[in-house]
Amino acid sequence: MKQFILIFLLLSSTSICANDLDLKMSIIKELYQLTPKECNNIRFNDSSNEKVHLGKLLFESKVLSGNDEIACINCHLDEFSITDGLPLAIGVNGMGEGMDRMSHGMGAIVARNAISLIGVGHKSFNQFFWDGKVGLGDDGNIYSQLGTDLSNKFSNALAVAAVMPLLERDELIGTSNANNDISKAVDEKLYNDKFNAVSGVIVNKFKNNGPGTKEINELAQSLGIEEMDLKTIGEHLGIFIANEFKCSESLFDKYLAGDAALTDTQKRGAITFYGEGRCATCHSGNFFRNNSFHSIGVYQGKFGPHSRHRDIGRAGVTFRLEDLYKFRTPTLVNIKNTPPYGHNGSFETLEDVVIQHFNPVYIFSEEELNNKFLDAGATLGSRDPILGAIRITKESILKDLISFLETL
Repeated sequence: MKQFILIFLLLSSTSICANDLDLKMSIIKELYQLTPKECNNIRFNDSSNEKVHLGKLLFESKVLSGNDEIACINCHLDEFSITDGLPLAIGVNGMGEGMDRMSHGMGAIVARNAISLIGVGHKSFNQFFWDGKVGLGDDGNIYSQLGTDLSNKFSNALAVAAVMPLLERDELIGTSNANNDISKAVDEKLYNDKFNAVSGVIVNKFKNNGPGTKEINELAQSLGIEEMDLKTIGEHLGIFIANEFKCSESLFDKYLAGDAALTDTQKRGAITFYGEGRCATCHSGNFFRNNSFHSIGVYQGKFGPHSRHRDIGRAGVTFRLEDLYKFRTPTLVNIKNTPPYGHNGSFETLEDVVIQHFNPVYIFSEEELNNKFLDAGATLGSRDPILGAIRITKESILKDLISFLETL
């Protein structure tokens, strides 16, 4: 206990010279057992190039959508670090890429921010989507809206997660008034029956050698695949995502390996991150996330997937009151390249979302603060208690912290 108190006092000291920085960084590395990420430790690591290529073709294929007009790649683009660069994704009926999809004005709004796929194929990732609606349980079962029986037919949770957008109207099927074969087959079915309905239509699309199926069919045939059903599609999308979107070595990884140096500013930021900022409480490990769910009191905004345009977060999966407004801790890997931030994209900059952790009223405009009907009380009341212990008292400390985050 005395040793812990000594370390805490050392990391919390505000009087720092260069030698102190290096000493404190060495303590942090030992205390948190920090090592570089192992980016090649992925699921499907033994996959053939042909299987990866089949996954790529499916990832880019509009055949998987109801109206043959949208593919996975529309919301996960290289230029936006495998996101779409938008606060909220734009699904069916959208046109173009990035901001063009929003300015077009006809696309369906998907009421969550598109999460980057970089690194999600790593074997340590067991929870997917902002609310963790697909995940590997402690009992070894895969849990999702499909139910455990169907989910466990897949090889892993990433493969299940890969097919979930194909079962959502706003994302790939088509809105309620859409007139396509998938939408008609789905009708008002719930997830297990919806899965079978969508799978059946897509199987027939490929069997009938429709537009856009030729190359996929030829490659599938060479791999001995008899039917292009949703399970097969999910497995190969997972193979592609895991192999194509591996993380890369960051500046902080190189520093931990002894191959690069951090500036004094970045070191001070790291000391805040692991010390008085309490960031590592949730953003832990090599990927800076803990496979758990927390609330930082994000303002609801105008769109949400639940009733009255709300987003109740993890509670929409577990139906537990204590999970209201909680969301999965996102990885901080490559975080500087994936704005806007938050489950609803309400934070334009990295600085904005960091400030939200210790000052949740910062984001509100003067007009909103003067609105007595401001819908913020519930979400602010859900904030994780650990956030009350964060000590960011100077702008210089904030700037140092941001500088460190940009090395991850």
